[in-house]
Amino acid sequence: MNRLITGILLVFFAALFVHNSWLFSPWGGYDKDLHMAYTKILTFEHRVPVYEETPESYNPPLFYFLSGRLAQAASPWFDNNFLEALKSWQLLMAVLVPLAGWFWYDIFRRINPGRQCWSWLFLVWLLSLPVLNKMVPMYNLETTQLVLSSLVCWFFIRHVLPRPNLNRIIILGLLGGLTLSLRLMSFTLLLSLGLAIILLIRTKAISFKTMIKLNLILTITTLLIGGQYYFFYKDNGAFGEKMEDLSHIAWWKRQPKTFYTDTFFRTSMKTPVRPSFPNRFIPIFYSDFWGDYWNYFPQRRFGLTINDLRKDRLKITSQRLTRLAWQNRINLIPTLIILLGIIKAMTITNKLILKKTKLTDKQLAEIFLTLFFVTTFLAFFYMQHKFANLYKGDTIKASYLLYALPVLIYSAVKWLMSVKKNKWLFYPLITIIIIAIGFNLEFNFF
Repeated sequence: MNRLITGILLVFFAALFVHNSWLFSPWGGYDKDLHMAYTKILTFEHRVPVYEETPESYNPPLFYFLSGRLAQAASPWFDNNFLEALKSWQLLMAVLVPLAGWFWYDIFRRINPGRQCWSWLFLVWLLSLPVLNKMVPMYNLETTQLVLSSLVCWFFIRHVLPRPNLNRIIILGLLGGLTLSLRLMSFTLLLSLGLAIILLIRTKAISFKTMIKLNLILTITTLLIGGQYYFFYKDNGAFGEKMEDLSHIAWWKRQPKTFYTDTFFRTSMKTPVRPSFPNRFIPIFYSDFWGDYWNYFPQRRFGLTINDLRKDRLKITSQRLTRLAWQNRINLIPTLIILLGIIKAMTITNKLILKKTKLTDKQLAEIFLTLFFVTTFLAFFYMQHKFANLYKGDTIKASYLLYALPVLIYSAVKWLMSVKKNKWLFYPLITIIIIAIGFNLEFNFF
């Protein structure tokens, strides 16, 4: 019965993702023209483009190579239109994201045995997130990174952590190298893996020497697979240097105080769409996480098409604006729970590391997950300064954190589990979460 219910949930989300991906044009995603230019040049000219051809040239070529090959094979079904055939990659991701959901579901179930209903809540809440559902039908790197990163986390927790050995570390390094070959931001996952392996000496009967050996093998394998692009193209903008318009200013001085402090709370509850909060971190991130601040996901029922928005990104109907406002309102309490969850996870992680006592596999797994999100968020926040856009803040996209967001939902569910004994608090909160999930699912239907 448990497998049947899990299967039904995964099939439901797969159907939603496939439906959205089929109807969503390849031309509707973030920076689609820039990504498409990279794919076309790599596929037909067999070279990595330069910055002048597409600013996305700082990305490694693996995503563009794989999606380009698939589009070539699928072109006959799209009137031999290569760019339209990129929809085949959108559909592939629609099928693979539920698999990523299963990886995280299995992680939660293994760390928390006997908590089946909580595992289902985690799965449904995760796969119903608007920031995830927006990205699945778009032609982008982040969704692919989520799928592969989910596999890496699952393999580490399921196979490496309980029984660390040379063969498993090599496989982990191969998977990690492929992930690094998608986006430079993936280094946060690899850093977290390295830190977790260091802590293995506090859970397993392995020596300090063995730990060093395993970490070196993981690092070398990962860099051999995923570090080649960054080594050979380091002088051609592989680290984004050509995008730094403010390179003459120290990175910590590039953002004004208002970037951190302004919340625009009332506006967030009424008009959470561009250009309401020019270059303000909190309201833009919140509105992009739960809604569509940058206006790239125009549900058809509101009378706007992707082509309409391609001509004018500020175009919006009053009905859709009202819906976006409700997204921000209904998810206020879920956001508070998420924040409480990750704060509690960070507090527990800090205590466990400082105590220097023996760790259980469960404790180390949750330490790894917390380190993964924290390092990813710090890298994301650093990026807001390194590539600061003082005019509109267009690097403030929650989707850049997509591959680490499952940790937020994991921590939120664990926090809910901790307050279950307080029925006056627990039942109203779980009711609000279920209502918010329902709102999100309706919003996600393209």
